[in-house]
Amino acid sequence: MIAALLALCALLTQGAYGFELQRPLRGSEAALPPWRHHAGPERYSLALPFGEPQFERYRELYASPGGKAWIQAVYARSRPYALFVMERIRYYGLPEELFFLPFIESEYLSKAVSKSGATGLWQFMRNSIGGYDMRIDEWVDERRDFMKSTDGALRKLQWNYERFGDWLLAIAAYNCGAGAMDRAIAASGGQRDFWLLREKKLLPPETQSYVPKFLAVAWTAMHAGRNDIALSWDEPPQWVTVAVNRPVDMGMLAEAADMNADELRLGNAELLFGITPPDRKHLIKVPAGRAEAISAALASKDRLMNVYIHKVQSGDTVSALARHYSVSVALIAKLNPGLNPDKIRLGQTIAIPAFKTVGPYQANRPAHDELRYGGAYIVKKGDTLWALSLIYGVQPEALAEKNGLSLTSVLREGMTLNVPILE
Repeated sequence: MIAALLALCALLTQGAYGFELQRPLRGSEAALPPWRHHAGPERYSLALPFGEPQFERYRELYASPGGKAWIQAVYARSRPYALFVMERIRYYGLPEELFFLPFIESEYLSKAVSKSGATGLWQFMRNSIGGYDMRIDEWVDERRDFMKSTDGALRKLQWNYERFGDWLLAIAAYNCGAGAMDRAIAASGGQRDFWLLREKKLLPPETQSYVPKFLAVAWTAMHAGRNDIALSWDEPPQWVTVAVNRPVDMGMLAEAADMNADELRLGNAELLFGITPPDRKHLIKVPAGRAEAISAALASKDRLMNVYIHKVQSGDTVSALARHYSVSVALIAKLNPGLNPDKIRLGQTIAIPAFKTVGPYQANRPAHDELRYGGAYIVKKGDTLWALSLIYGVQPEALAEKNGLSLTSVLREGMTLNVPILE
């Protein structure tokens, strides 16, 4: 596998797949215009609609200074995944232009989420992962796994092509769905031509623009040199998988293996907490050159993470959780991006690193009549009965009743509430 990836890297560098990676200039080459250094011959697997108005408008857009800067930036984001994506495209024998589909889907951001909830490089919906070996649970969202999502997307595109017999229809169906494409073809009397279906407005408006936009990106990016887009000539990273059978924090693992933690997290974006699931084996992706060090760190007896997932109940506080699990509030906050330790909410899920084996946390929740009221709390902007009930360890209904309020009452800044006296 490594040998195949190395060979693929050489092909990419030479432009065998349409990529045009820069190399250091030698001698008189430095005097040539930038596009001359890596222009290469034009070569496409898909028929490009030169002269078609919308395609030409998109080409003009991506050839503008802003468009070229965007393509250059997305190209840079794609580099961690380039070898794997191209290897799978080659494995399935698909058009190499498909490498650029994530340019318009996610801008090659593995954690990208659309307004409709589509997620990952290839923007899978939650209900569209069936049959593609992707899992979503409290620990992982494998739509963000660049290996699994790439393989799933290419299989889906291949299936679309086998169903519709045309690559532009297959790509359009990736956007609008196979069912919508079936209906469009039926409404046209069986025509299987994207441009005809678009002309008759039988496809959704977004899909009508999707294909010309994709083709324009592919034309611009595949021959970056002739379009004056500078690309890195550094070799893209190669990834291998290593099995992990216990909860391991990617940051701690990277530190133990003396490698960059961001690189390891980038390759394993499917881990929602940055921690491998505690209840099953998980294959993490690691740079090929660091696989031995990672395996050694995993084989050691060093504690790399022990994690509990706690669902907030009435009366819980982050400080009490920290005391129970013998960790700091700061560490809990670090493990849960966006968490405000002073304003947790009922039902919220909190990941807690625990460095010793302890039982599940249960707050000491006394009966309402055992609480000694008489404390005074001055309401601040943003306070709610729900948030205050967590601070004082009392049911929100009881706190509302004690103050002559209902759960839907709006707290006014500066008002005084009768609250339990904290021991």
